[in-house]
Amino acid sequence: MGIMKCKWGKRIAACLLAVTVIASSGAEGMTAYAADVTGGTGPGTANGTGTGTDITGNTAVSSISQTMKDGMVYQDVGGSFGRSGRWFKKKISGGKYFFTNTGGSAIYFKVTGSKSVNIKFVSNTSVATPYFAYSVDGKAMKRQSISKKKISVGDKGTHYVRLVIDAISESEKRWNEAGVGIKSIKPVTAGGTVTGVEPVNDTIAFYGDSITEGIRTIGMSLSPSGTSATNSYTWYCAKQLEMVPYFAGYGGSGIIKTGSFNTCYKAITSFSSSTKAKKFDADVIVVEHGTNDVNVSSTAFIGEYRKVLKKLHKAHPDAYIMALIPLNQRHAEDIRKAAEGFEYCTVVETGSWKISYMDGLHPTKSGAKTMGKNLAKKIEEVWEEDE
Repeated sequence: MGIMKCKWGKRIAACLLAVTVIASSGAEGMTAYAADVTGGTGPGTANGTGTGTDITGNTAVSSISQTMKDGMVYQDVGGSFGRSGRWFKKKISGGKYFFTNTGGSAIYFKVTGSKSVNIKFVSNTSVATPYFAYSVDGKAMKRQSISKKKISVGDKGTHYVRLVIDAISESEKRWNEAGVGIKSIKPVTAGGTVTGVEPVNDTIAFYGDSITEGIRTIGMSLSPSGTSATNSYTWYCAKQLEMVPYFAGYGGSGIIKTGSFNTCYKAITSFSSSTKAKKFDADVIVVEHGTNDVNVSSTAFIGEYRKVLKKLHKAHPDAYIMALIPLNQRHAEDIRKAAEGFEYCTVVETGSWKISYMDGLHPTKSGAKTMGKNLAKKIEEVWEEDE
């Protein structure tokens, strides 16, 4: 049918969307529902040929669009946008909006009858202004500060927008909910419409540090000007596989070290110090940790790493888990030992990867592409072996 690869076999229903009404899996990380951006809870206006209700009571629409240039396949959903990643409702700037403290979290919407739209963000940051990146109809990403609210989609036809929170400063207190929210999305042209859509592609989740986050992929600065989720290995790996990336990367963090957020285990269970993580459906999970766990004993590291693997498997029993050896090979043997006995976990060796670095530790944009492609190749090999 050409609508998606369905290579992981977890969401076979997605391949039947043309003849079946599909509701969301109930996963908040990839939910088939987009709340009213003014802070309401109703399903809003949706386009489509029929609707269904998922186990959370949210509304999904059965119609499906053509595949975009980036491999994303969209279905219509309620409200003004669909979303993937680590979003939660937060009271901020006099309203209650969908908010994220994690680079790589994304929203999706369809624009009809307007050449451009205005996006109003609300920010809870104190160090630097966050950046976002957006793609129209699956074309190349464009990047700009959230202070620049207007984006062009082309002509007045129907266009699909994929918007990613591309960078939040590593120095922000994200464990305490420093981040950015979506206040409103409105067409510039009177009579134009904005409606929510969401990809039906499978999801690949990444739990990691600054390398997963995309820090220093486009410049030496640790601020948003040098950081880009859409230029990280995370992004390129997901792009290669035509999967939706779920980012949980925080600079300085590790299996034991808390860094700019908290430990890996805490990232699995919590969005912040006061907000529990929402359930979502992952088909593949990558753990990229160990680089920052300096002066951590093998005993402590192995014990905590195994705890992470068990937690991820319990939450996603059908997912492939990839334990990525850090590029600098720190705790490499510990990771191999931690993964022993877990048939659902594959250790990914990185010692032979020829990566270009910005500073000797963080991959450049080119290095991130190489890293992402190498990881995607390994994931495909694991899938093929499991057939």
